[in-house]
Amino acid sequence: MALESLLEMLEPTAHKEPPVLGKAIPWKQVEGQFLRVRWCSFFASIEDGTIKADPTGAYAALEVECPSLTDNAVIVVSSKDDFRHLWELYKERQVEDDEEVLLTCTPVDRKGSWGLIRMLLPCLDIMVYPKGHLKEAYDPKFRPKSWEAWNRARGRWSPFEP
Repeated sequence: MALESLLEMLEPTAHKEPPVLGKAIPWKQVEGQFLRVRWCSFFASIEDGTIKADPTGAYAALEVECPSLTDNAVIVVSSKDDFRHLWELYKERQVEDDEEVLLTCTPVDRKGSWGLIRMLLPCLDIMVYPKGHLKEAYDPKFRPKSWEAWNRARGRWSPFEP
């Protein structure tokens, strides 16, 4: 028995993949909440204004965190518009060390379309704020000097906007 426990401790643990929003975690769980992007991985690129994509249908993946989630989650980006916005942010504008990327999602099941078409519609409202904005947003004791100034994003890409 002790040998089995020792062997279990010495075995490398399998890397646990974060759950995918919309599959393992319902969109409703994060509806109306800020999600902070931990990392963004691209499966496609833009060359001379043209998207060069893998035929899998996914353009990118985002790992996000949110106070309503017990652990991080993944968002699979399947909309060309969302992908273009993320490309503009991460590849062209770039995120500074003193910034964090927050987003909200319009759940695909709320758009009034059907099936695959829903997955292709943009749903990410992407915003860039100074680091610490997510923490402040969920801190009931936080009071900025100016709500207008605090709420003004340094950069923003909204669904259905070019």
